[in-house]
Amino acid sequence: MFKILLSLLFIVLFCNASFAEDKALERIQKNQEINCGVYVLGSVFSYSPDGKPQGFTADLFNEVSLRTGLKIKYSEISSFATLFEDLKTGHFDMVCAPVLLIPATAMKGIPGTFISEDPINIYGDAKADYSDITSIDQLNNEKYTFVGMDGELGGLYVPKLFPKAKLNLLALGTPVSNMLMEVHTQKANFLIFSKLAFKAYNAQNPGKIKQVTHSSIQHSSIRLFFPEGSETLSANMDAIIEDMKRDGTLDKLLKKNGLSS
Repeated sequence: MFKILLSLLFIVLFCNASFAEDKALERIQKNQEINCGVYVLGSVFSYSPDGKPQGFTADLFNEVSLRTGLKIKYSEISSFATLFEDLKTGHFDMVCAPVLLIPATAMKGIPGTFISEDPINIYGDAKADYSDITSIDQLNNEKYTFVGMDGELGGLYVPKLFPKAKLNLLALGTPVSNMLMEVHTQKANFLIFSKLAFKAYNAQNPGKIKQVTHSSIQHSSIRLFFPEGSETLSANMDAIIEDMKRDGTLDKLLKKNGLSS
């Protein structure tokens, strides 16, 4: 009798899991449109002078549109502080501008398949002379000041790796431009940025910041993100991205936008 009850319980659980709602996918199927969450950052995603979406994300989802027949709508992410709550409540169907898989983003949604490596590095003002800095360990010094956001790269890594250094900690959701301004106005010496974010920024602001050391503090990756419960949407989008990898489209789009690793 116990075995029979256990088997019935397994069947009930399996059926419930199989028929769980994928609300984002249902919206996409109903509207025949993907509502993409995006952030504006240089060649990752931006708008042309006439207001048309451009950059890697726009190119990627033009390709997704061709392969699925779906329309694409772009909704700007209002704040990274509420990113996953907005994703959960349906402000957008998925995060289409690639996001780093780091402690701040892990376990808060469904990360998609690997898109590209994205090492995390230390950057400073391009006018400054860093020739005397030959190793990352030298930055763990009270004479240096970092700028970072609470819960993001600077807020995560500076206290752990550079506890002797000072940290100007900005609120989560502060525009990235504010961090860069702290460096340019010499309120901070360094910021922690991903390599692709640097490339995207540098494409539109050449010669403003530069990498301080040759070594990266961590090797990470960028991915699309999906709301909890959207395993079917995630699996379908992953299959499309994997096809783009195999036929060379993904690499071509990364190179076109200056984001290849």
